[in-house]
Amino acid sequence: MNFRVISRAEILSLITMHDAIDAMARGFSQLSAGQVEMPVRVVLSSGDGFSLFMPARLGATGGRGAKIASLFPGNRDKGLATINGVILMIDDETGLPAAIMDAGELTAIRTAAAAGLAAKLLSRPDCRVLTIFGAGAQAPWQIEAIRAVRPIGEVRVVSKGGESARRLAASLEGVEARALSDAAEAIDGADIIVAVTTAAAPVFDGSGLPAGTHVSGSGSFQPHTREVGDEVVTRARVVVEEREAALEEAGDLIIPIEQGLLTADVIDADLGEIVNGDAAEGNAGRELTFFKSVGTAVQDVAIGAEVLRRAEAAGVGQVVGL
Repeated sequence: MNFRVISRAEILSLITMHDAIDAMARGFSQLSAGQVEMPVRVVLSSGDGFSLFMPARLGATGGRGAKIASLFPGNRDKGLATINGVILMIDDETGLPAAIMDAGELTAIRTAAAAGLAAKLLSRPDCRVLTIFGAGAQAPWQIEAIRAVRPIGEVRVVSKGGESARRLAASLEGVEARALSDAAEAIDGADIIVAVTTAAAPVFDGSGLPAGTHVSGSGSFQPHTREVGDEVVTRARVVVEEREAALEEAGDLIIPIEQGLLTADVIDADLGEIVNGDAAEGNAGRELTFFKSVGTAVQDVAIGAEVLRRAEAAGVGQVVGL
């Protein structure tokens, strides 16, 4: 039994953000069309963190696999990655393991790629000012994904302590970038607002956002936590990756629903419906657009299949036997 081991560096040499966004579109298209097998993910919790077991099969393209990923925030103090794990790809004809690859970077890339796809489908084509809350491992990828689909000329970065925001802003090239500490100043005049934090409560006051603003939440994903407040969700066209997962995990939606401010049908569409032409692009008559991400195994298998395809074609990765 032989399978391919693909390292983080090799992954980055094989796939671009545009490739990742295209892979997300293919995956979500199949999910919406009912061509995906995706059991509910299993969560193992302990102490400071948790591990996720997420399998899926893409029926139209034959991608089969699973991600095992862990989120341990305390790793930051140990000099270790807070998000880590592996994606295991399985041959769809034989059931034999086909590849194992680093999931830490791929999780950040595929999460950002979904947000980039959402921005492409929902935001105004002329968006130029991006504000991002959070400056952790996912933030640079989120910025890259938005810049891949919109002509962003200015990036504003906000983080809890401020130092990580300054480092991230200083690292950005080809764009005017600055770190800000005041949330109101950061969102004033922003065309796209991205939240990628572990916050338990909304990170900005969205009551004054002008019509046409696109908001994306890709951080907090537990029922009791949220990054985006009621004033955004109640005004926005809400789009998600998959309805059932969002209504089980996204506190940004669950909390206002429990408070009686919204009902479950606040979700207007999932990304696959828009990709497939079953739902319209843009704001669909609402003042704002809001994309809420909680992550799905479809994304992991879709990007894993793309990386494996490219690795096999280029002869990249170490083939090992058991």
